Amino acid sequence: MTGAPLPSGAVAAADTAAPEGPVTVLPPGGLPWDLSLALTANDGTRLRGAVWNPGGPRGLALLLTGRTEFLEKASLPAAALVARGFAVASLDWRGQGLSTRLLDEPLKGHVARFEDYDRDLAALLAAPEVTRLGPPRLVFAHSMGGAITLGATARGLLPPLPLILSAPMADIAGRGLTALLMDQGARAARAIGLGRRWPPLPKPEVPYVFNGFDGNCLTGDERNYAWLTEALHAAPALQLGLPTLGWLAAAQGAVRQIAAVPRDRVGPALICLGTREGVVDPDAVKALAARLGAGPLMLEGARHDLPIETADHRDRLWAAADDLIAARL
Repeated sequence: MTGAPLPSGAVAAADTAAPEGPVTVLPPGGLPWDLSLALTANDGTRLRGAVWNPGGPRGLALLLTGRTEFLEKASLPAAALVARGFAVASLDWRGQGLSTRLLDEPLKGHVARFEDYDRDLAALLAAPEVTRLGPPRLVFAHSMGGAITLGATARGLLPPLPLILSAPMADIAGRGLTALLMDQGARAARAIGLGRRWPPLPKPEVPYVFNGFDGNCLTGDERNYAWLTEALHAAPALQLGLPTLGWLAAAQGAVRQIAAVPRDRVGPALICLGTREGVVDPDAVKALAARLGAGPLMLEGARHDLPIETADHRDRLWAAADDLIAARL
C-alpha cells in the first residue's frame, strides 16, 4: 500500500463527533470497541474516546497510550484487558489520533505542558458512558501514557491504583552532552517563542514507521509493524511526525515531576521494559521501578512498543500482569 504524510495545513481533528468505529483496519488480534465517545476537555479541546466491553465484571481499566498512538492501535492491548474481564476506556490524546490537533501543521506533535493531558483524562473519566462503569480499578499505560498516569496520580486526579506500566517515559532516551543540549535547547526555544518549531532534524514530518522495519526501535513483530505502516497510509489523518521543541520542553518538566512523586501516592505497580529499548531511557525506568518497588520485568530482546511486540514478549508481559491482578484485584 502506498501513501504520503498528511500535507501541511490539512485538518486532522474530531471536530464534532467521534467516528462510530475504526477508521482503518485493526491490528491482528485487535478488538473493535463497543462505544465511541465524543469528548470535550474543559478548555474546549475535542477528543476521540472509546469503551470496550462495558459489562466487564472486573470493573473499569484505563488504557492510556503513548505519543503518536490512537484507538485502532490500542485495540490490541484492549483485547487482552477484555479477555481478563475488564471494561476498558481509552482515548486519543490531544494533538494526535483523531483528537484535535493543536497547531496549523497537524503533523507536529505538540503540547504546551503535560498537565494539559490531565484535562483529556478528566474528560474521559467524566463521560457518562465511563462513569456508569464505576471508578477505575486498574491502569495499563504505555510510554508517554505512563508519564501522564504518574503525573495525574501525583496531582490527585487518579487515586493510587494498580498500575501496569509498559516502557514508561521516566525520561527520553539520550546520553551525555546531546541529551543535555536537547533539554536546555528545547527549554530555551520555548522561552523565546520557538516552542512550536520542530527540532533541527531531517524530515521531521515523516512518521517514524515509514522508515521501514529493518533496524526499527519499536517492535520485532514484522506483521504488526506492517499493519501500523499500512494503517497510517490508509488513514493519513492518524499520522504524526516528530514532537516540537515545546513538547520536548514540556516532557522534561514531566520527567522532573515524576522523579519527585512520593512513593505513597502510587499504587502497586508492574513496570515492564525491553532489553532493546531505544525510545525512553532504560536507566531512568529502572530507577523509577526501584523507587516504586516494581521490578522491573526485563523482556529479553524486546524493543519499545511492548503492546505490539512479538507474541512471546506480550505473553510474558500479560503473565506478569495476571500476577498483579490476582494479588490486588
